[in-house]
Parts: sequence; C-alpha cells; structure tokens
Amino acid sequence: MTTKHSAYELEQKRLDETIDLIDKEVDWITEEIKDPTDDYVKQIVNAGLAKTLTYLTQSRLKPYFGRVDFMKDETYDTDSVYIGKRGVVSSDTMDSIVVDWRAPVASLYYSGESKDAFYRTPQGIVRGEVKLKRNFAIEEGKITGIYDGAVKETINREMSDPDDFLDEGYIDEFLSASLDQTNDSRLKDIVATIQSEQNDIIRAEKDRPILVQGVAGSGKTTIALHRLSYLIYNYQDSLASKRFMVFAPNRLFLTYISEVLPELGVEDVQQSTFMDWAAKLVKPLMNKGWRILDPNKPLQLFFEEGENREAQRREARHRMHLKGSLACKATLDAYLADLIETQINYKRLSFIYSRTKHVFAIDGSEIKKLFMEHYANLPFRERLVQLRKHLKQQLNKMVYAHLRELKVDLDKQALAKFEKNIDTILDKYFAAWPTLDVFSVYTGLFASQELLEKFAPVELENRAEVLADTARTSAEIFAAERIETEDLAPLLYLQHALEGMSQAGSFDHAVVDEAQDLSALEILIVSLATKRNSVTIVGDIAQGIHAYRGLHSWDELMKGVYAGSSVQFYKLEQSYRSTVEIMTCANEVLAKIDIPDLFLAKPVLRHGTKPLYQHSEKAADEAGAVIQHATKLADEGFRSIAIVAKSMEQCKKLHKQIKAGLPEAVLLSSKDTEFPEGIVVMPAYMTKGLQFDAVILVGADTENYGRNEEDAKLLYVAMTRPVHRLVVLSAKNGLTELLQTAQVYMEQVTEQEV
Repeated sequence: MTTKHSAYELEQKRLDETIDLIDKEVDWITEEIKDPTDDYVKQIVNAGLAKTLTYLTQSRLKPYFGRVDFMKDETYDTDSVYIGKRGVVSSDTMDSIVVDWRAPVASLYYSGESKDAFYRTPQGIVRGEVKLKRNFAIEEGKITGIYDGAVKETINREMSDPDDFLDEGYIDEFLSASLDQTNDSRLKDIVATIQSEQNDIIRAEKDRPILVQGVAGSGKTTIALHRLSYLIYNYQDSLASKRFMVFAPNRLFLTYISEVLPELGVEDVQQSTFMDWAAKLVKPLMNKGWRILDPNKPLQLFFEEGENREAQRREARHRMHLKGSLACKATLDAYLADLIETQINYKRLSFIYSRTKHVFAIDGSEIKKLFMEHYANLPFRERLVQLRKHLKQQLNKMVYAHLRELKVDLDKQALAKFEKNIDTILDKYFAAWPTLDVFSVYTGLFASQELLEKFAPVELENRAEVLADTARTSAEIFAAERIETEDLAPLLYLQHALEGMSQAGSFDHAVVDEAQDLSALEILIVSLATKRNSVTIVGDIAQGIHAYRGLHSWDELMKGVYAGSSVQFYKLEQSYRSTVEIMTCANEVLAKIDIPDLFLAKPVLRHGTKPLYQHSEKAADEAGAVIQHATKLADEGFRSIAIVAKSMEQCKKLHKQIKAGLPEAVLLSSKDTEFPEGIVVMPAYMTKGLQFDAVILVGADTENYGRNEEDAKLLYVAMTRPVHRLVVLSAKNGLTELLQTAQVYMEQVTEQEV
C-alpha cells in the first residue's frame, strides 16, 4: 500500500517528473506575463495564463490522485491516464501529463466497476477494458500511499457474497483513509473519492431537471457543486459560470461551502438563499412603506417553547403551506383568468376616415379571440403589446387597401399623421382595460376569504379551514403593511403571469440544495428563472424539518412542477459521513414514524466508537456534562465540535452556563454569516446540511422531542451531523421515546466515567 508497494519507485519517479514539468511551466508562464502590456488581446491571453499559473502552483506538490489504465477495443493499445483536480499539459509537446477530473476519459476512474467500460467524447463512444485503477495519497510531493482498486468482478470473487459489494457498504482503503480524517469548518472537494453512483449524477445530461433524493451523509451538496464544475468545464462555449446559481438553505451554509467553489474552479458562480434572491425581485413590486417580515419569526413559532401556540401554529401552517403549494398557482391562475374575462370589455374597435366617411372596424369577438387564444401563452402585459401591434397592423392594412381602391396617394407627412391618429385611437381603446398591478391583485386575493373560496381548487385538503385561516391571518399581516417570506414565490409567479418575470431565463443552470425545505412553488420559480429546465435539485425528505412549508414527497415535483418534463430521479442510499454506530442510532429515530418515500441510510463499513449517552437529573449538571465532553473531544484532536440544543433560546441559556468552562465556544444564530472553526453552540434546525467531527446533542429528552414527525426529523438531522463522535445528553424526564430502542446501540456513561 505505501513504500512497500511493488510500483512505489516507478510511481514516485513519475511524480518527480511531473513536478519538474510543472516547475518548467510555472517558470515559462511567469516570464511570459511579467511585463505589463497595452495590447488588449495580449491582456486577455495573460489573464488566462495567470489563472493557469495559479492552478499549477496550487497543484504542484499534489498534481494528481488517481490513475486508470484503459485498453481500447479498436487498437488494443493501453493508455495510463493520471487524473488530478486540474489538467497539466506540456507546452513543448502539447501532451496531457495530467488529465482534469472533469474530462470525458476521467469518467473511467469513477465508473470503472466492471472490466467492460466506455467513455463519451464529442466524436463518439470509446469502448475498451479497464486494466487498473490506482489511487495515490500524496503529501508535499511524496507518495505516502498507493491503493490499487479492484474492478467489480475481482471484488465479487474475493468476497463471500457478491451482493456485499453494495448491500453491506463495501468501502475501499483509499476512501476509508479519506473519511477517517478530521475536518475543519468548511466543505471540501471530493474529486479523489467520487463514487460511481455520485459520478452518474455529476455527469448527467445538462438540459433536464435532475432530482436527487439522498440520505444524510450521501454527499448531495458536494455532488451538486461538483456537477457545476463539470458542466462549466465541458460546456464552456454555451454556458457561463457567472450565470450559474447555487441556492443554499441559509447564509451560514454559504460560508460553509465557500472554500470548495474556488477549489473546483467555479468561484464566480452566484450564491444566495431563495429568500434573499426573491426578496430583491419582489421589493420593486411592493407598495411604498411595505416591508418583509423577519424570516426568523416562523422558526420561533415552530421551534421555540411557548404557551398556547397551537392555534397560531395551525393557522401559520395552513397559510404557509397553501402559499407554497401548486394549489396556490392554480388559485392565482383561476383568479387572473376571471379578471381578464370579466374586467376587460372586448368592445368593437372602430373609427371613421373623415375624407371618405368610411368606417373601419374590428369586431370585439375577434379581439377577444386574439387575446385569449392566439396570445394566451404570453404574460398579460406582453399580450397587450402584441395585441396592440396586431390591431395597428390590421387597421393600417385596411386603410391602405381603402386608399388604393380610391387611388389616393398620401405623402410621408400625411402618412405619419395618419399613423399617429391610429395610435391615439388605440390609446383610447386600451385605456379602458385594467392595468392589473401585481401587488394589488395578490394582496386583494389572499386577504379575501370569499375570493379564495371561489378560486382555490375544490380538492384542497381541509379546504374550508385552510382558506379561512389563510385569509384572516393574511389580512392581519397586510393591514400592518407587511408580507412574509411565503408571499415571495406567489408574487413572483403572479409577476411572471402578468408582466413576465424579470429574471426569467437568467440562469444557465441552478442548484437547489436542501430542496425538501423549499416549497413546490419556490422550486417552480427557480425553474422559470433557468434556461431549458437545467436544474439540479438535491435533498432528503427525511430531513424536512420545515414541514409547515416544505415538501412532503418528491411527487410534488415529479408529478407537479415537472409533470411532462423528462426529469431524471436518482436515489443515494449510501452514507459516507457518519460511522456505522452513529447511523444505526439515527436510523432508529426514523423507524418510529411513517414518512412517504423514506428509506434508511446504509452507512459504509466504517466503524468507530459507540455514541455516548449520559443522563443528568438537573439542567445545571447537563451543562457541566457538556463542558466535560467538549473538553475531552478537543483534547483528542477533533477540530470541529457542535453543541446542539433544540431551540435558539436553549442555546443562549446553555452558552451562558458553559462560558466559563468553554470560553472558546461560539454561539451561532440564523443571523450569522461566518462559520467559525472549533466549538460552536447552535440550534438543531441550523445544523441541516453541515457536518462536524463531533456533536454533543443536549436535551434529548421527552420534553424537547415528542413522538411526532417534526421532532423526529429534527432529532435525526442533529444526530447525522458528526463524522466521528456523537454524545447524547438528557435531563428532566429522561431520554425521548424516539431514542428508547437506540439505547442498546449507545454506551451509557456517568459524570465520573467521562
């Protein structure tokens, strides 16, 4: 595996030669760009060389991580291809010394589980046989590990049961070594350890929706970002990275992924939360003085403690879920169609030509047919523009035909005056048509129970109660000249229907991460803003902690938003983050509830210590236990440790209690945008999508986590964040029922045993 490997000397020699070549390339580029120039073309060339210089310098001591030997069917020639984060080409010979991981031939390294293999090029498919897959661990220009990966047939011969390769989470040595490392507070690239099922998603077709249901730790986020990099690299002529968008669940998460984007060569992609992006588009539509409510208010309502909140929660759940559903789209469509049908007077358009007393007219029924049928696929305002243009052309045509019949010639000045008169006639005609302001139409509809009952779909579940709650609470919010984040997507959809959305088709590709916590209507808005439905949507229904507004099943997208589209659906069941011991405990939580589309994570065969469980009789003792465990974990070398309580209020209280014993612990809230290293204290709902070396779960008792879907999902999210260690603490009424059966998989400790 290391220096004892039979190929060690040969491979180290090859590595030394590669580093020497990189040094020569660096020297050449440095010399080439050292002098400033006023030549524009030379400036462009130098900018490209400067970027290449940066990449070469960064990869110099670790230029590649893998090798694949491939024998082509046509020639029987075997090529040894070395694969790295960036390609390295000799400027003297133009030979590829290292192939970029995104190149077509590199797919052999990731998907070569069988001897019969192929890769796609612009010229066609190249078929052949993978003879060798080799991984390298390289540090500071020296090979510290060589791992020869077997193709699937070899593995099947060597294992007692061929199905063990997948069903029991077979894990190769190279991947195991990578997963065993401790982590800092940023997401890292996985180009060296991309697995076959992940590779299929990364290299999937670009012009279709890609939907990924992936369990906790399956690498969903990382795969989506690597897919961005792959698309930009392979479609440089038609896609621009500046027109790519990553939608993240919160601002803190954007910091978490910040380092991996430059590593993947996609540093200039746009990044935002859906709420921030949508708010910028909606603000110009709002009436003067109106504001968007603090998005943290729903978090406080649903996740914080409080007396007599059930009625409030029910009303908010009804309102938010309706406004995010495709039923909302149907309601808006029906209301808008009614306004167009009833408020527009499709009267006859006519005028008299004074010189001849001839009447020119277009019948109202013809105008209505044009508007309602011929231009039906256009937004309302664009329909008006096209209808007016059509009517003007038709009137001009009628007048010119009449003048030709009378053999009357008009000079240019007379013609211009005539056209101006027609414009005046059309101005008067369309002045009677409604303007249909986006904001007024929307607020008028959702503040009226009568209108909602008239236009909402009849099949809406709990229809009467949902519509009554929605209208009453929306009216209260609007009366204070406020809207909430759940109003953003409906407003943008209405803008799309009335005016044409300002950002329609502005993205070449969009990634939606943690998509289960967006609504179906929000996903639709993202698709409207993206060309050719080129979106990558990743999430996990089991981690849908915002059930009051998010998705309950992927069918809402498959059979709703993308009905009729060639959406590609992938399932990732293998979890690469947490150890078998941690995932076994976490899976016990999900087993307690009934969730559609749920399947439990299959952890790779990476073992660690059992999760620890400690019960304290008093809350003060629980804080002391936190200090003890956090200190011990830090002493053991774990670099990122999260102390997780259920609510923000609990986190604030706990942070005060442990401050003296853990002065380095940082309290994080939803307003934070920077992700610090070391020990953090944060609520469970903010940990979604993140990972840490170790997690200390505080307050895992019956008072905090009841046996219901929302609490189970929240607890599951918190328990699946650690890579190596999980500590579960409870106080008050004892361990939550959700974890009762998991106790057999945990090691119970006392204060003295920590």
